[in-house]
Amino acid sequence: MHGVSVDPSRLEQPAYDVEAPLLKVAKQMSGRLTYISCNATSEQSVAETFARIEQDARHPIRGLVTLAGISGRSPAVDYERSAFQRIMDVNVTGTFLCAQAAARLMHKQMVAGSVVMFASMSATNVNKGVDTCAYNTSKSAVLQLARNLGAEWGNDGIHPPIRVNTISPGYIETPITMPTVNAIPGLRDLWEGGNMLGRLSTVHEHQASVLFLLADGSSYMTASDLRADAGHCAW
Repeated sequence: MHGVSVDPSRLEQPAYDVEAPLLKVAKQMSGRLTYISCNATSEQSVAETFARIEQDARHPIRGLVTLAGISGRSPAVDYERSAFQRIMDVNVTGTFLCAQAAARLMHKQMVAGSVVMFASMSATNVNKGVDTCAYNTSKSAVLQLARNLGAEWGNDGIHPPIRVNTISPGYIETPITMPTVNAIPGLRDLWEGGNMLGRLSTVHEHQASVLFLLADGSSYMTASDLRADAGHCAW
C-alpha cells in the first residue's frame, strides 16, 4: 500500500487523524503506507516522487488517484491573474503531471492501470452563492483531460490499457470548504437545499467511488465521470 501526497506545498507531514487509521489497515494487511510530500506543480518534484515509488514499491504501480486542489473566491472582474493561474497550475497542471508520470511508469512496467481524477460537480454547474470562476473552469478542464488521456492510453496497440475516469462530488464538509460555508450567511442552507438529500456530504461517502474506479469492477469504464452530488445537478 503506497500513499502519495500531491498537495502543492502545505502537507510536509500527514495529519495524524488521517495517517493513523491508514497505518493500522496497512499493518493488518501486511502492507505498508509511505507518505511522500510532493509539489504537484513541479515537473521535477513529480518525477522524483514517482522515481522513489518505483524504487521502493514491492509491486508495479497500477493505480493513481489525483486529489490536489485549491479554490478561491472573487468576482471575475476583480480576479487577479496570479490567483487564477495558481488554481489552474495546481488543479489542472498538477493533475496532468501526476497522471503522466504514473502512465510512464505503467508503460515501462507493462502493466494495466487505472487513474482516478477528482473533478467536481462544479465542472458542469455554477455554484450558487459564491464566485469561483477559476475553480469551476479548472474542474471542467480535468473532465476533458481525463477523456483525452482515456482515449490515448486505452488502446495504443503497444501497452496494456490504462483507464482514466473522474469523480465529480457535490459539496463536501472539509476543513477547506467549511470556513467559506460558515462565513457567508445562508450559504449552508442554500447548498443543502439544492440537492435531493438536503445535506452536505462527508469525505467518507466518496471512498467507495474511488475504490470502484480503481478496481476490476469498473474494467469497462474509461473516459467517464462518476457524479456523486445527491442529485444536485439533476435539478
